[in-house]
Amino acid sequence: MLKQTDFIFTTEEDYKRIQLIKDRIQNIHTSPKFFGLPLKTLELIRRFNSLYLQVIDQNDSKPSNMNQLMITTRGLESELF
Repeated sequence: MLKQTDFIFTTEEDYKRIQLIKDRIQNIHTSPKFFGLPLKTLELIRRFNSLYLQVIDQNDSKPSNMNQLMITTRGLESELF
């Protein structure tokens, strides 16, 4: 039998996680740590920023875009924390 490993989050918790990552990225951009990040993390930051602009700023909250943003957010959580 397959075991489910992810948790189900509410939309409010998802937006809090997204905002937490956005704040963390802004802090990294202003610190010298930015230049020491691995390419994988830099690519995730690039994807996150692009999706954040599309979903949050431009209010294009199609389920597929929101799902991609959440997947990227989870990836950055594991890289940045």
